[in-house]
Amino acid sequence: MYRVFLVITFVLISLTPATAQENDNKIQVMGTITDVSGKPLKGVMVFVDSIKTKSKTNRKGIYRIKLSPDTKILTVYSPDLGVLSKNYTGQTNIGFMYTRESGPLSKENLAEIGFTVYQKPVGDTSWYTDYSSILELLDLRFYNVRVTNGEIKIGKGPNQFSGDSDPLVLVNNQRMNINVLSTISTSDVKLIQVINRGSEAALYGGLKAANGVILITLK
Repeated sequence: MYRVFLVITFVLISLTPATAQENDNKIQVMGTITDVSGKPLKGVMVFVDSIKTKSKTNRKGIYRIKLSPDTKILTVYSPDLGVLSKNYTGQTNIGFMYTRESGPLSKENLAEIGFTVYQKPVGDTSWYTDYSSILELLDLRFYNVRVTNGEIKIGKGPNQFSGDSDPLVLVNNQRMNINVLSTISTSDVKLIQVINRGSEAALYGGLKAANGVILITLK
């Protein structure tokens, strides 16, 4: 019995430093989320790299969350106002303000554009391989994308900036020519996200972001 106790104690002592170190690596982040008038929004969900977390804003519009240093994107979601995203580069305070362009977005549509909303949902993207190409997948499964004769348009109405209607394409966070979409097999894709024009798309920079953004993560 004494030996068993020693073994258990040794295991717990061995695991504690690793667990403590893992927690120490987490960065405490907080921020306030408001509407266009500056009014705090309660119950806004927080997503980390497109995956829903348990964090939500309180009645003062404040959220708190611990992030891993390798986190790439922080996103907030309101069914009435849609999504806003910001690149994460180690900040400890990240606020969000919705704009007049913000509009309703259902959880179903949120899932369709690549966000993991439910417990067992769209995290499985094996269905991507049901389509012969990324262009076909974008056209048939993403509600905010239309592909006509190889031309991609995101959002409603004409989207054109300085004579160029092509969206910004990022593959593994690297900017790519839009033609690369026809060279990537759907079986090589882990996740696809599409961001409409507006303030959230503008966060990715570049003139093409005004026409929307396509984010692709490869396996």
